[in-house]
Amino acid sequence: MAKLVGKIPLKGDKALELVMRDTLDGLFDSAAYFGFHSSPETVEILSIEPPKPVNFNQPPAQIVPVPRFQDVTDYLIQRELHLERLPV
Repeated sequence: MAKLVGKIPLKGDKALELVMRDTLDGLFDSAAYFGFHSSPETVEILSIEPPKPVNFNQPPAQIVPVPRFQDVTDYLIQRELHLERLPV
């Protein structure tokens, strides 16, 4: 009979898998705890201001008419013609 003092017993594949699953479950539990843990001291209110007035009579943006093209080639040709007219 061999002496077992100071020797580490080997674990089988299934035992290692179970140990890893237990470890991952523990990591998942701690990650979920810290993810949903409430910490109100980290929220900082910068300022409380009334909303800015909005003028509904003024148009929100300049409306630019866009010519309607029949297909992509028309668009590409028009773009090249426009770029040729730009000063360099």
